[in-house]
Amino acid sequence: MPRIRLVALDLDGTLLNSEKLISPRNLAALAALEERGILMVPITGRPFQGLPPCVLDLPGLRYTVTSNGATIRDLARNTILLERHLSAQAALAVLDACRDFPMIREVFRAGVGYLSQGDLDALCQRYQADPAMRRYVLDSRKVLPGTVEDFLLADGEAVEELFFLTDSVAEKQRLYQRLAPLPGIAFADPFPRDLEVIAQGIDKGESLRYLLELLGLSPQEVLAMGDRASDISMLQLAGIGVAPANADPEVKDAANHITASCDQDAVALALERFVLNDP
Repeated sequence: MPRIRLVALDLDGTLLNSEKLISPRNLAALAALEERGILMVPITGRPFQGLPPCVLDLPGLRYTVTSNGATIRDLARNTILLERHLSAQAALAVLDACRDFPMIREVFRAGVGYLSQGDLDALCQRYQADPAMRRYVLDSRKVLPGTVEDFLLADGEAVEELFFLTDSVAEKQRLYQRLAPLPGIAFADPFPRDLEVIAQGIDKGESLRYLLELLGLSPQEVLAMGDRASDISMLQLAGIGVAPANADPEVKDAANHITASCDQDAVALALERFVLNDP
């Protein structure tokens, strides 16, 4: 089997533990990757501004894939390598179709999450018992003077994704059924009650494939790790797909291997077994 030359990592529930931090053992494993010249690429549903300092400060970090594959950045050159975004027209059609749904509405553009003041208050209330998530929201979101729809109507520019947070699994399913017939869109499905709307033809796996072609690497030279349904496409693309113990059942089914949970150094254990044990 080819030697692993790139490691693609989901963040929440994979590289980051429940406190949204990278454990010392995981940090040591990532430092060992950098010493060997092996790339580590975070591939996350977060907008770019939502990448925590513990990730951005990693030695050797060059490429990031954010908003479920919508944007790839080259940090060294400060350039965008890929933008596969929703047109404002498509996003407005989605918002119009679910106008009657009681939920939190967010839009990601240029690496920032935007939402109304009322929705930010509701989001902070939702994460009142989870200080790490509440901190992430406050660090990565910007309050709009009006609604998300007003924001899109104002300039007609494309967006990375729409993010809808509902109150129940049943309400999310009803939302999906309402939106699925609309043209030009696809979905990321990271959380049981939430739905992310992205451009058709893009996901984490497709963005990883695009980056590999730019770098002249094959999927067989990749180890990928993730815990949610939105990670399945990159696990299936990679030569080695690994799921942490806390992953959803369908993700475990898609993975080649299952390791410990994100709170038990999942990334380090996978890297030590499949990458760092090479002479």
